[in-house]
Amino acid sequence: MVNGAVSTDQSEIGKGLVDFYKGLFSDNEVRRPLLDGVAFSSIDEADRDMLDRSFTEDEVWGVVRNMAGDKAPGPDGFSLAFFQSCWDIIKQDVMNVFHDFHVSRNFVKSLNVTFLALIPKKPGAQECKDFRPISLVTGMYKIIAKVLANRLSGVLPKLISASQNAFVGGRQILDSVLVANESLDSRLKSGFPGVLCKLDIEKAYDHVNWNFLLYMLRRCGFSERWRQWIYSCISTVRFSVLVNGSAHGFFSTSRGLRQGDPLSPMLFIIVMEALSRMLERAVAGGYISGFSVGNSTGVELSISHSLFADDTLIFCGANSEQAWYLRGVFIWFQAISGLKINLSKSELVPVGQVINVPELAGILGCRVASLPLTYLGLPLGASYKSKSIWVGVVEKMEKRLAGWKRLYLSKGGRVTLIKSTLSSIPTYFLSLFPIPMSIARRIEKLQRDFLWGGLEEEHKFHLVNWHQTCSPLHSGGLGIRDVAIFNKALVNSPHGVSLWKHIRAGWDVFSQHISYTVGDGSRLRFWHDVWCGDLPLRSQFPSLFQLARAPEATVADLCHFQGMNCVWDIAFIRSVQDWELEMIDSFMTLLYSSRIRQGVADSLCWTPSSRGLFEVRSFYSTLIHPFSQDSFPWKGVWKAKVPPRVAFFVWTSALGKILTTDNLRKRRVIIQDWCCMCKSSGETVNHLLLHCPVAWELWSMVWILFGITWVMPRGVVDLFNCWHGPRSKSEAGKIWKMTPHCLMWCIWQERNDRTFNGVEKSIPALKFHLLHILLSWAKAAHLDSSCSLSDMIDYCSVCL
Repeated sequence: MVNGAVSTDQSEIGKGLVDFYKGLFSDNEVRRPLLDGVAFSSIDEADRDMLDRSFTEDEVWGVVRNMAGDKAPGPDGFSLAFFQSCWDIIKQDVMNVFHDFHVSRNFVKSLNVTFLALIPKKPGAQECKDFRPISLVTGMYKIIAKVLANRLSGVLPKLISASQNAFVGGRQILDSVLVANESLDSRLKSGFPGVLCKLDIEKAYDHVNWNFLLYMLRRCGFSERWRQWIYSCISTVRFSVLVNGSAHGFFSTSRGLRQGDPLSPMLFIIVMEALSRMLERAVAGGYISGFSVGNSTGVELSISHSLFADDTLIFCGANSEQAWYLRGVFIWFQAISGLKINLSKSELVPVGQVINVPELAGILGCRVASLPLTYLGLPLGASYKSKSIWVGVVEKMEKRLAGWKRLYLSKGGRVTLIKSTLSSIPTYFLSLFPIPMSIARRIEKLQRDFLWGGLEEEHKFHLVNWHQTCSPLHSGGLGIRDVAIFNKALVNSPHGVSLWKHIRAGWDVFSQHISYTVGDGSRLRFWHDVWCGDLPLRSQFPSLFQLARAPEATVADLCHFQGMNCVWDIAFIRSVQDWELEMIDSFMTLLYSSRIRQGVADSLCWTPSSRGLFEVRSFYSTLIHPFSQDSFPWKGVWKAKVPPRVAFFVWTSALGKILTTDNLRKRRVIIQDWCCMCKSSGETVNHLLLHCPVAWELWSMVWILFGITWVMPRGVVDLFNCWHGPRSKSEAGKIWKMTPHCLMWCIWQERNDRTFNGVEKSIPALKFHLLHILLSWAKAAHLDSSCSLSDMIDYCSVCL
């Protein structure tokens, strides 16, 4: 809609959009107040030197190499793939641009021309505000901005308060959700009323005032050179709006950060740090109380707010004085930063028995909501064991499946969709909440029915049980995630934990895969942690543990140094008896065999990972490993360059599960047990694909083609276990790996044609069909030796 009326004229639409975004990115305020009375963290001289240092070729190439090359290009038309592939040719020109930028602290404005691509926020978007403007910047500017962003990321943890978890290294989105849930739970249990304020910041990136951003950079200790670099990046922008692929307008801006600029997220959280510090000062002054989170030791922590980019949650007491002060903070923040908190879209949520909710909502101008509410896509205030919080996840999966089920997808395509898309939908929830078994079974049923099912409600046999399907590839499965086991791996991860009681419940399993590297011993419990030997000392010496005077002491508590020598001072509640001397001797010998290092911090090592760092993938592998076998020839089945549906068929065959007559009879299908290929023996998987006379004719042709002799093994798995040809990396070797898949696929197609269509090929025709399919697959794999059938045959007979 343009000026309130529906328009289909592209020029008129373009003009309307240009006018809208001109106004959106224009700041009419001449002067704004400052925050000189609020303290901010600052970087030191070493950090400033790191940020201002000259740009090196290694640094720039590292950025270019690691950026995605297939992203949409900007007005220059050069994607990052161009810079990656032509780096040796253009690197000197690129480095000249960086050198000029470092010296002059500016660059030509043509590098910062930007297309605005409009992405609908909702179905049926009509008005300008219903679209999200994504900036398509030039390739050269994207490299400059990414280099600066990489440098900036190194100092952000020193500047950004713990209340902000977005775009700061080592902090996760789930930290914000977990802290919010814990704070809310503590408040509800305390019985004291309180309120939550979920804020809506209007056009957050688009309304950032540049002068305030530069002011914040100065307050945080950034040098003049760095501030000028940032000013060049944000002030030289020239926008054109894309409408159906055509650019409209060419205008400059005076405020805002671009969505699509690598620098924008980090600059935005620096701006939001002002709000965080204002709220912290309000808490310190006693104007806002926050929610107290305590523990068994009596130590309490006050949580007043949680910020993740522009998603802001505020915790405060349920009285009008705090509400008025909050409103003042919001107004002041808008005045200094240009960011407007849209109170009419913000929500006020009562916590506990709040009798003056209408009064508080009137003061703040917020609408009233109730628990549970959604924060960062996860439920806040709901029971973490409740099935209701998973309803949206299941509905989202069902909605996605509804579209897929109408498509004629091969089994290989279905596996790809399950692993890449369907199994990823619940991952976010699985990272925080323990999944109820009924929900896990429901999700598995959706995946299982989609994998084996037909169109809509058409019944299909599930050939392989789901437990086997979820096994790793090397164990004869498809590597599809087992939802329940994956949930255990996620909720025990350092940055993706569930609620605290559930964390402790999984510690015994988790702790089996960690080891301690002993430093000064200040963080290791002497009796309870595995730091000296393979078991805790309480398990190695249970009778001594019963006598320990300080059973909860750390290693550092019980040792001291005399010069360079460590001396142990273990106190017991009674004197040692004669019959205990031998045990004491073993105990002390073990202690003195351990090295304690002064001034070195204790550390944990994740043993399943070669790097010693925790990985969800490695934990999942350890959890599922006890249920899996390692004898399946998965490389022979899955590594061959064949269509995915064929690899899936061969996998099913190797497990002996394709619907031959013997398997159909096991499923109570009334059918005659005979082989339609040789018209004699009963049809089993191994007979049909390996030992049937018709199959033997094809296998014999293969032996002749490659010039080898072969003894046919008993089963399909045995065949792939010994299907190792020489020079397997050569083109002939790659064709060799395709051959069993191709032969079995041809036999299966012929068997189905004879069974269902009454069509039968002769042996020579089958041989030609096999070679023709093998040739087409070789061409699809871009094998140069397969220009024609005769070329392929000659090459295989000579080169293998």
